[in-house]
Amino acid sequence: MTSGKINYYFRCDIYATVIDCKFWLLVSAGFGLWSARVKKDWNHMRQYLGTAFLVGALSIGACANQKNYNEAEMKTDILQMLDAQDAAWNTGDIDGFMGYYLASDDLRFASGGKIKRGWQATLDNYKTRYPDKVTMGELDFQNLEIKVLSADYAQVFGRWQLTRQHDKPGGLFTLLLNKQDGKWVIISDHTSSDDSTDPVITDPVSIDENFPPTTVELDFDSGGSALNGHFYLADGAGPHPTVIMLHGFPGYEKNLDIAQAARRAGFNVLFFHYRGAWGSEGNFSLANVIEDALAASAFVRSPDSVAKYRIDPKRISFVGHSMGGFAALAAAAKDKQIGCVVGMSSVDYGIRGSIFEDDADGWEQAAKARAGFSAYVDAEHLLGRGPLKGISGKRMMDEIAANMDAFSVHKQAGEFAGRNVFLLAAKGDTVLPPDIYHAALVGAFEQADGVNLTHELMEGDHSYSWTRTALTGEVVKWLGANCR
Repeated sequence: MTSGKINYYFRCDIYATVIDCKFWLLVSAGFGLWSARVKKDWNHMRQYLGTAFLVGALSIGACANQKNYNEAEMKTDILQMLDAQDAAWNTGDIDGFMGYYLASDDLRFASGGKIKRGWQATLDNYKTRYPDKVTMGELDFQNLEIKVLSADYAQVFGRWQLTRQHDKPGGLFTLLLNKQDGKWVIISDHTSSDDSTDPVITDPVSIDENFPPTTVELDFDSGGSALNGHFYLADGAGPHPTVIMLHGFPGYEKNLDIAQAARRAGFNVLFFHYRGAWGSEGNFSLANVIEDALAASAFVRSPDSVAKYRIDPKRISFVGHSMGGFAALAAAAKDKQIGCVVGMSSVDYGIRGSIFEDDADGWEQAAKARAGFSAYVDAEHLLGRGPLKGISGKRMMDEIAANMDAFSVHKQAGEFAGRNVFLLAAKGDTVLPPDIYHAALVGAFEQADGVNLTHELMEGDHSYSWTRTALTGEVVKWLGANCR
């Protein structure tokens, strides 16, 4: 109950805060009875007794709600609790930070349009989004406003601000606190982020004049062939975590919107074309695609690249779409220094090869699948004058048939222990139906020991044509939480 406002029609302060409500209730009742007796108006006395009874009940209710707590002391205790939370966060102690939340399934945490229920779910959410001290940054609570609701409940409004090497995210929060066993705990937390700090939809407020964001055209060697590409370099001296972006087949969708957002979030991004693709030297093949991804990871970790492009060689990630998702998973299975892999609508060519195989029950479907795939690869825009060299439908199907195990990336899930994997797919994908490809990959990685797996099935088609912003947000948010 807030001081100065009337509750239940009566407040004891209406008489005097230093005089007990019960005293005025007795005085009021006694005066009414005396007046009625003097006038010998017994009918009036009966009416007054009824009214006095109602007024008495309301007055007693008001008295019961009279403040018997010290707001100033309560606010001081709450500020001390928030200071302790802030200190725990700034030492990298998420468990200590969570010690001030209600340790039960009744805890409610709302953020980013999603609701988490329960202490453990909230803890897991924090640890996923902030896996280390670098990602946690320095926390500062600002513009705090504490509203005492009763002796055991209070509300806190404020602003949170993180200061990190590459950004300063912030936003607003509203907390509902309950005092239990002499300790204030958060029972409900609603936290929002400022749109002005979201790298998916906003440009940086300021840049480092000595090391501004820039784009560098380059080429590097893979198997004796020069691969052309470019580097999106992030703002600041670094060293920066770095993403290697792997496009699909043949590469019309390059996902450079994701690359630009990742750069705004503090990541360098290398984009390149495989051998035999889009002007890069050599001939295209799936085996070469995997080797080219490995050559790219070796290139960004080389001492020259680390110094020239301000790269953190210990924080390299693959992000791939469709065939690029296959390349990301297949290459990362071989290169254990890749800490994070994002596969968007990833193809598993082992699964695709099994669809091409004849069997007693499905020979007609297999023949149709082979014919359709071959016609697509051999189409005029891909063969001869198109973006790929050295490839045909038959040659590609023969390569898949000869490398079924090597190209079955779902069988390589066990190679990712201790690493972060994010698998996405689109519900409307008719090129790589998620119930065939995505489900198999998710199932395999869920069964593998020690993999930090995140997976999501979202709206969209194979290229996420009408959900690009949502896709970019999911990928960049996950990279920021797991791969810095």
